[in-house]
Amino acid sequence: MGSGIYAALSGALSHQRQLETTAANLANVSTDGYRAVRPVFHEVLSQIPTPRERTHFSVVRSTAIDTSRGPLKTTKRPLDIALARNSFLAVETPAGERYTRAGSLTLNANGVLQTRSGYTVLSDTQEPIVIDQDQEVTITPQGEVRAGEEGVAFLRIVRFENARQMTYEGEGLLAAQAEAGPATASDELLEVGRLEQSNASAVTAMTDLMTATRMFEAMQRAISTFAKINRRLVRVVPK
Repeated sequence: MGSGIYAALSGALSHQRQLETTAANLANVSTDGYRAVRPVFHEVLSQIPTPRERTHFSVVRSTAIDTSRGPLKTTKRPLDIALARNSFLAVETPAGERYTRAGSLTLNANGVLQTRSGYTVLSDTQEPIVIDQDQEVTITPQGEVRAGEEGVAFLRIVRFENARQMTYEGEGLLAAQAEAGPATASDELLEVGRLEQSNASAVTAMTDLMTATRMFEAMQRAISTFAKINRRLVRVVPK
């Protein structure tokens, strides 16, 4: 059996992965703080000793996040914050500490500071931030949460050495993989009363979606062709 069918199969699987990431980008073009995800393609050689007989395979070993900052929208709301390019807001989830760039915050009925998705925002001591709602609640550019004139806590704002290697877990939450490095405190200032919008472009996502779809279909046709050739060889060669 020829190895061409395996090369075509690896290409189909790679473009299927590209379809998945592109669909995720398209679904999040209106999600505050979302950063587009790109598949990282690698070329792998078959382990055949003779170079002329080696087959080139295309695989997606990982994905990478586009760390460019999305456009900013002015809201003038005191609990809306836009983070600097390399910063992330830490929140508490059932799976542990996770990170987000969606900066529209709110208070629940118990005065706990949360994201719009309902995740508890953490302080720099990694504790929930509970606020007296009888006072006006504001956030300073330095990340201090204040109730009236009194400082309550500082937001846990962190950065990573290689943020491109973080991975999405849904609802705009990011997990820090080992390749991203440890979370360290960020001293970059916030922009209060503004929100970062998604950096995923609907036009780019649609273009990528069409390209990946066509390439996937081309790989399927190639697989079908190689399969027909192999079946013919099985019937003809023994005779």
